[in-house]
Amino acid sequence: MVADAIGGVSRIAHESAMQRMIQAGAVPISVLGLACEFQRDWGRPQADRLRGVMREYFGKLTAIKAER
Repeated sequence: MVADAIGGVSRIAHESAMQRMIQAGAVPISVLGLACEFQRDWGRPQADRLRGVMREYFGKLTAIKAER
């Protein structure tokens, strides 16, 4: 399951749900990890599209963290 794309009404609710899924056999992965798994080969012509999305995402994430 994509661990950082799952929300909950509280941190404890999120963590409890994560533990239930892990106990059921799910393997947690991040959004970034999933995107990289889908890409498989960074030498593919379409890789530039994902690189662009990642640059935009991490650029915004960096800006948000700098504001804090």
